[in-house]
Amino acid sequence: MLNKMKSLFTEPVAEASAPQSDALHIAAAALLVRAAQIDGEFDHHEAQLLSRLVGPHFGLTQDAADQLIKEAKQAADEASDLFQFTHRINSHFGQAHKLMLIELLWQIVLADGVVDDYEANLMRRVAGLIHVTDQETGLARKRAEATTGAGNQ
Repeated sequence: MLNKMKSLFTEPVAEASAPQSDALHIAAAALLVRAAQIDGEFDHHEAQLLSRLVGPHFGLTQDAADQLIKEAKQAADEASDLFQFTHRINSHFGQAHKLMLIELLWQIVLADGVVDDYEANLMRRVAGLIHVTDQETGLARKRAEATTGAGNQ
């Protein structure tokens, strides 16, 4: 029995299950995935937008971005809270990168033209957890609205 438990910690992990993307990128992308999924409707338009945002903003090729999104979806689905992602963001992102992440989150939230209560709550929680002020969040939303053409919601 003891050998069986010991083997759990000493046996190599299968290559397919090991994340291939950077943990920090996974944390940021998982927040974007959560924003896309939180209203209960993760449609084709949101998936395409997520793909278009992740590659260029994270400096990834399209294949690497697709892999990151896949890993981020899995991480978001397995997570019970946002802290594991926001803690990593706080530890490694400067304020400018945090503001860019909030703007990207707003772009995802505004993609369908409606900000529902769950999305608004997610934005408040993430902003608070990564220490972005309400004023900075509001400015990021305005920039996202200008980018997406969503206007005032």
